[in-house]
Amino acid sequence: MALSTRASLLRQAGRHRNAAALDGRALLLVGSSGAPEPRNRTQTQTHRAAVLDALVGLAADHLGQVHLAAARRLLARARGIADVADTAWLAGRRPLLRIEWVSAEVAIYSADSASALEHAQHARELCTVADTPLRHRVKTELIAAAAHAAAGDLLVAAQRAAEVTADARAGGLLPLEWASLALRHGLDPADEDVAGDLTRVRGLLVGRGVPFADERTAGG
Repeated sequence: MALSTRASLLRQAGRHRNAAALDGRALLLVGSSGAPEPRNRTQTQTHRAAVLDALVGLAADHLGQVHLAAARRLLARARGIADVADTAWLAGRRPLLRIEWVSAEVAIYSADSASALEHAQHARELCTVADTPLRHRVKTELIAAAAHAAAGDLLVAAQRAAEVTADARAGGLLPLEWASLALRHGLDPADEDVAGDLTRVRGLLVGRGVPFADERTAGG
């Protein structure tokens, strides 16, 4: 799980190939199915969470390299392992939520806006439980905004992205603030306030060690 977390930080910076190497190592360590002779239910859940982190992370890594077929195969494997009956956070709703996020993104890249909106809605439904962390709620709304943009609902997308910016800023969620500003900048490149905020937040992230792959990635 530590390797997958490290991979996610590299992936956010646009270094998808580097992230894939770490997610691949994580999957190699934990295997790709059930826990080997689990001693108890907690061990089984933790193992499933680790397997799903690696699989969904790899799917996102391949998506970032526009390997859409590989991303779909990895998501299918993850869905086959996920336990939809597990309503707890760690190995139940959290990995299911991440599967919906990446599925929505794959649909966006595949020009299938209807599926993107459907996956985004499923993700929002998973966030209705009270113990869902703020970071995951805000990320889910960001995915929904992107899905609306892909569907051509630009006003809805801009409004939701602006709400994500405000919520991320209030919650101290700097990477999500940057991502929402990048989306808004793409929707309206002429908005100088958004462009200025995007530059400012990028600088803060770089100062905290985010290794952006290049200027294009840093700008969203």
